[in-house]
Amino acid sequence: MQSSAGLIRSFISQGSHKEALLLYSKVRPEKTHQLVEVIPLLLKACASLCLLHHGKTLHAESIKNGIDSNVFAGTTLINMYSKCHVIFDSRKVFDGMPDRNVITWNAMIGGYSRNGDMGSASFLFQQVNNRTSVTWSEMVNGFSKNGDTVSARRFFDQTPLEMRSVVTWTVMVDGYVSNGEMESARTLFEQMPERNFFVWSSMISGYYKNGLMQEAKSIFDKISVRNLVIWNALISGYAQNGFSEEALKAFQRMQDEGFKPDEFSVASALSACAQLGSLDCGKRVHDLIKRNGIKLNQFVVNGLVDMYAKCGDISNAKRIFERMSSRNDVCWNAMITGLAVHGRSREALELFSQMEESSEKPNSVSFLSVLSACARGGFTDEGLQIFSKMKEKYGLEPGIEHYGCLVDLLGRAGRVNDPYDLIKTMPVKPDDAVWGALLGACRIHSDTKIAEKVEEVGLLDQNQRADDDAHYVILSNIYAASDGWENAEKMRVIMAKGGTQKTAGRSSVMLGEHYSSLV
Repeated sequence: MQSSAGLIRSFISQGSHKEALLLYSKVRPEKTHQLVEVIPLLLKACASLCLLHHGKTLHAESIKNGIDSNVFAGTTLINMYSKCHVIFDSRKVFDGMPDRNVITWNAMIGGYSRNGDMGSASFLFQQVNNRTSVTWSEMVNGFSKNGDTVSARRFFDQTPLEMRSVVTWTVMVDGYVSNGEMESARTLFEQMPERNFFVWSSMISGYYKNGLMQEAKSIFDKISVRNLVIWNALISGYAQNGFSEEALKAFQRMQDEGFKPDEFSVASALSACAQLGSLDCGKRVHDLIKRNGIKLNQFVVNGLVDMYAKCGDISNAKRIFERMSSRNDVCWNAMITGLAVHGRSREALELFSQMEESSEKPNSVSFLSVLSACARGGFTDEGLQIFSKMKEKYGLEPGIEHYGCLVDLLGRAGRVNDPYDLIKTMPVKPDDAVWGALLGACRIHSDTKIAEKVEEVGLLDQNQRADDDAHYVILSNIYAASDGWENAEKMRVIMAKGGTQKTAGRSSVMLGEHYSSLV
């Protein structure tokens, strides 16, 4: 029968950190040699979960059993405190250690880097006599993560050739990628004597985060041997940039090549299904999750709620949502948005109230979703109260999208003068959508006076005019509906002279047999 120490070791190796800590709290190994092995593993778990209180308890346990002076235990304590952002305690442990090895020095340098103190990291670096490739990589990574790629590159160039490993190269390339310097990243990437899976994945992710999917695909196509991480990077890139069909094709191709989807794969596939509004496709992905026993982590569950909500299957979305033991803001927002989009405004407001009472407080996306629900459902007073809460209660600054919702809310209620006054006084410059919401209200309520004022303040000025002529069409229709034929003709002349064009219509074809074998 496996000992408690063996079980804890097994949980940690599988990434089941919570389970390992729970087991330790119930059955603690009594022998000192077991504690020497187990406590560092548990400290690693505390560091990954940022559980400072548990980490401190384990620190006290190590002192009690006389193992805090152990180099391995001391090094993991340094890591734990630094990852919990208590760098002072990290240094206190470091200074109190009777013996240190290079791994201990690297941990302390990495701790300073992680907490943005590159001055202390540099000072400590100068004191290390037996530097390794990891020591150099910690400095390169630290400066990169703190936005200083110039200093990072200087350390990279100073790294002795025999210590410039593939990891050192990868850290520098990834540093450029993290700071959006894709040209520098590509140049160094092409110079690499060898490449690992991480650097390939980093380049793909860097390009798609900058909206450059063609370049991301070209990097992907150069990889002779791919793993699941590489495939996930491509699928995620397609999904996040709105190339939903390409994401699902890549998802299918990945499986055709023998790779089993994991949590990250299915989360991206669910996002693609949600964007396409393909409920059948989403259900097939859900079936695959059940069939393959894929772990229902936060990303997957959020993806399921979002997919069902956006595809109009509110019952399934609510069922999954209500079964969740913990919900983050993404999940709350997905459910509120789904209810709002599908005309269940009252339920969206009620759910928003529940979110306010929960441990997860509303963010700007939450307010955008609930304001949209108020506009769609005609809850004018409630919408105004919610808008005022943004800054007064939660300290959130309304953006142009929030003002656009407020204009739409007031306009739909027939209070056309109010949104016009709001637009004139709001702290951000009105965009095309805001003007469109106001003109839409003018059209609904046949208010030519406000429409004329909109024209007067410069909506139709050549420098502010949108490429889409929809607003001119609305203005023309407003005038025509109120027998203002002269003004209506004026709008049409402006469109003709300005060379404006109506935005081309696009059709969305529901996925059918093409993806019938998706999963």
